[in-house]
Amino acid sequence: MYEDEKTQQNLYAFKPQLEKMSNWGIALIVVLVTVIGFGVYALYIQIVDGHIVTGMRDNVVWGLYIVNFIFFIGISYAGALISGILHLLRVPWRTPIIRMAEMITVISTMIGPAYILLCIGRLDRLPNLLLFGRIQSPIIWDVIAITTYLSGSIIFLYLAMIRDLSILRDNPVKNARWRNPIYKFLSVRYKDTTKQKEILNVSTDLLSIVIIPLAILVHSVLAWIFGMTLRPGWHSTIFAPYFVIAAVYSGTGVLIVVMWVFRKIYHLEAQITKIHFNYLGIIMIILGALYGYFTFSEYLTSWYGSIKWDMEVLYRLFNPHEYLALFVFAVFVGVLLPIIIVTVPKFRNINSIAFAAAIAVLALWIKRYLIIIPTLESPLLPLHDLRPEYVKYSATWVEWALTFAGIALFILLFYLFSKFIPIMPIVRTGEEKDYSRLRKIVFEKQMKKVIKHHNKSDAAVTGMMILLLLSFTPSLMAQDDSKIQPLLKLEYFHIDSVNKLAATLKAKVDGKFLPLEDMEIAFKYSQGGNLTVMNISTTNDKGRASFDIPEEIIASGGDKGVYLFEASFAGKGNYESATGRNSMKPLRLELSFSQKEGGKMANLKAFESGPDNQWIPVENLDVVFYVPRTFSLLKVGQASVVNGAASVEFPTSVPGNQLGYLTLLAKVEDNETYGNVEASGTINWGKPLPADKILKRGLGDTNAPLWMVYTLIVLLSLVWFHYMYVIYTVFRIRYLGKS
Repeated sequence: MYEDEKTQQNLYAFKPQLEKMSNWGIALIVVLVTVIGFGVYALYIQIVDGHIVTGMRDNVVWGLYIVNFIFFIGISYAGALISGILHLLRVPWRTPIIRMAEMITVISTMIGPAYILLCIGRLDRLPNLLLFGRIQSPIIWDVIAITTYLSGSIIFLYLAMIRDLSILRDNPVKNARWRNPIYKFLSVRYKDTTKQKEILNVSTDLLSIVIIPLAILVHSVLAWIFGMTLRPGWHSTIFAPYFVIAAVYSGTGVLIVVMWVFRKIYHLEAQITKIHFNYLGIIMIILGALYGYFTFSEYLTSWYGSIKWDMEVLYRLFNPHEYLALFVFAVFVGVLLPIIIVTVPKFRNINSIAFAAAIAVLALWIKRYLIIIPTLESPLLPLHDLRPEYVKYSATWVEWALTFAGIALFILLFYLFSKFIPIMPIVRTGEEKDYSRLRKIVFEKQMKKVIKHHNKSDAAVTGMMILLLLSFTPSLMAQDDSKIQPLLKLEYFHIDSVNKLAATLKAKVDGKFLPLEDMEIAFKYSQGGNLTVMNISTTNDKGRASFDIPEEIIASGGDKGVYLFEASFAGKGNYESATGRNSMKPLRLELSFSQKEGGKMANLKAFESGPDNQWIPVENLDVVFYVPRTFSLLKVGQASVVNGAASVEFPTSVPGNQLGYLTLLAKVEDNETYGNVEASGTINWGKPLPADKILKRGLGDTNAPLWMVYTLIVLLSLVWFHYMYVIYTVFRIRYLGKS
């Protein structure tokens, strides 16, 4: 790769920082690893003993973990917005700080979600979030949004490093040479040719355009988790922009602190100058003013509305014995002090701006604490347990240990990353001043090549498809000679006045019985040794086919009062034929209700068919009584039929509908002689329920609103399409590097 004089100077300045580590650096790593190790020990204690070792209880279910999650995710968005906007606007002073902003984005987004896992009591149920998550839930939105955002941030950071990776590839480091093959692989043969440069610039611009609105959207989704919760202090319409402004404000402060630290560590006084701190300080005070406005507006409307539960939270915030000191620091000191320091020239210098940024970062962390804890300490329902640890939240050493472990991990990853890749870009791109004209030229060339490549690739793609079909044809045409013997089960059901046959077809595949779908089942009736086909039905996805027996067949009397039915499967494909038979005698059940001696009785009479079409009382027959519920049958009694009659006392505590009506089922189940017989009756013996007022809310419905599904699919498709295109351009750069 061509190296101009400025690039060589930067390489000469930064390469020693990659090849050696000072004693102070080693000591820093030891301290950070110790803090992280202590956090791992605290996590072990929490896993073994449970969440009882934390300050979280039934009312305050969230604590420092969620505070840290919101904080880390918030500062990550600031890195994405600052780096993306400065890149698109081609701000001249962006070069020394843009990589730091990108690194803040990636590292914070990796650490932040880990605190959600610490807050979960049952990590074994975590897969259920993906397997059974509902699209109506803002938590699912957050999972999707953060995953998409992290993927884009990693790609964006990698694109910005390709030029430096190619320089390090051409100038191998002397110590820790295991890094040189990694540099070579990640540099994707980039040689800074005109075509490679155009492709890389277009991809970086495209991803910058995508990452900016994505960062705003993701933090808005996080705010909606609170705003859509009916809790005092949370249920607010301005929470989304409020969270976004606060996130960028705190993230800008973190970036200033990081700049100040690395400026001291690597002696970057010539590269990171006062102008960088001044410009970022101006951005910080603008964001601080907006954040102060949103804060004032939020608390003013809550105070003026005087809603009881909102006032409970405000009383806690303004109580000197509770949260007043933290509230004053977070809302007043964290906003006014940075504004005063940056706007007054006498106070404005590099160290004071870094100090103001540190104060703003601490204030924003405390503000997240005040958003969560006072609200959870003000429940809408009275607390039954008034022990202090249940009424008021107090973080334990376990939570503080894991909090500082996260901060230490952030610093450690940042420092180690700076030892692998220069903390500032080495290569100067030498971009043209007329960036709009350059983008237009690149876009036109790109479109022409895409069209040309598409026309040329049609024939190649067609040929490849034909070869693939020819190669797979023998395996597709090959047939397994072994046949599978399915299992066909035939059951008889008599439900009130309906006689039904149900056939279930299954086959054993790989040790499991699986239902066979779309198979034809012939239902037959046998009389006098002759089989008559009554109907042919097709199995559903559960391998089940059913048929209602005609009345004329029941009226025929069968063979001496016994009916013989058969279901047959003729076989299909690898499945052999199968047959199922079932014989039964007609059984008649009559259900009635009576009251005597203050009790309520359900009475059942059972008769079987006898000679000359007479009905004879049944003996020794078990009957189970059920009440249908929403998802299953509730068993309310069981009795044995003696001389054709049985009775069971009906429980009066079973809920009915609003008028007390419910349905009672009397069932004979899987009887060898009579099959499955059922009789039902309705009576107003249930406990009346109060009238329910159903509120149709889009997010509360069982099925997700279609507008939400379509919107999510379109947005995710657009974002991931751009990601795939950028990844494709990286492979193009690698291909062009061969020549």
